[in-house]
Parts: sequence; C-alpha cells; structure tokens
Amino acid sequence: MSLTREDMLRELELLPAWKLAIPMPQMVAEAPNAPQVVAEAPKIEPVEAAPEVVEISTDIANMDWPTLNQHVAGAGDQNADWLFVGDVAMDGDAATLLDKMLIAIQLQRGKNVYLTPLSEPEYFKRQIALIQPKLIFVFGEQAAQTLLNSQAPLDDLRGKVHQHENVALIASYAPSHLLNHTQDKAKAWADLCLARDTLQAMK
Repeated sequence: MSLTREDMLRELELLPAWKLAIPMPQMVAEAPNAPQVVAEAPKIEPVEAAPEVVEISTDIANMDWPTLNQHVAGAGDQNADWLFVGDVAMDGDAATLLDKMLIAIQLQRGKNVYLTPLSEPEYFKRQIALIQPKLIFVFGEQAAQTLLNSQAPLDDLRGKVHQHENVALIASYAPSHLLNHTQDKAKAWADLCLARDTLQAMK
C-alpha cells in the first residue's frame, strides 16, 4: 500500500499535533474527499543471513578481545544502502516504533536496510566494508559519540551530516528515548528527512 504524507506522519504519531515543514512527494494522487486510511505496518518476512555476514560473525567468535564480553550480530539486506546502528539491540515497543519510523520514509526491515547494535570497532568496520552502505543512521548518544569520536551531547551531533569510514552519517534519538520523550519525535522526523534527502542527493 502506498502511503500519503499524512499516513507516514501518523505512523510516527506526529499527527495531528505536528506538521511537516519539509515537503515530501505524494506517492499517489488522493481522490477528493477520500476517507483517511491509517496504514498498517507491512508483514516483515524473515531475512536469511548473507554468507558474508555469517563470516564476520564467525570471525568475532574466533577473535581474542578481552574487552569484548558479548556480541550481538546485526541482520538485514547485505547490500543495503541504509545501515542503522543503535546503542543496543531493539525489541518490544522500541522495535515497533522503529518499524513505524522506517515505514515513514518508505523503508522496511530486510529491504535495503541493515540493522545492527554497535559492536567492537574492528567488527563494525568489517561490517561496513562488507555491506558498503551509502548512509549510516545512528540511534542514541553513546553510539553517536563512539562512531564520531566525540564527547558532544546528542543534541549537538544531530541535524548534521557527518562522515565515518568515508560514509555519510546522521545521528538521532533512539526509539527507546522517543517512547519516553515524545516531544523529540519531531526532531527525529527531521533527522530521518535529512537522511532521506542526503541519500537521494547521492543518486
């Protein structure tokens, strides 16, 4: 189902209290006086891990890093343009909100999207080399500070296009943060729009 701008904002629970300042193209023409339809999140099909991703998971198991106590592998499209990175793996309500955020910019898990929690630097660097994303979207202050080698607060890091391993990087709030700080959802939407526009400009 194609989504209108209003549907996308409703998925992020930004309507009716917040209006989009950056215009988005309409996917389909709306009929006059057509009833508003709230789009349901598409069914997410399981994605089989790519051989290369399995390979880097095996690499981690065989490495001797004293500081690496636990590793959680990422999942998704191994040829994705979008690499989403979080402080921790997302589940429950945070995962549901993440799916709504992806839908709002016409994405979904497993299709041109790779999701991973932040991991040991050398492992993460290998993920980037294998997936070769065009854009990294970072959720949360800790992950953003780590990848940008910065102590600046997230509010100073977001809203800008940075670089990490020669890949464009944009930082924003984690879905878990947005669940408890709904006033930041508008800022998160602006970050998603910046990421979408940045990637479109590359093409």
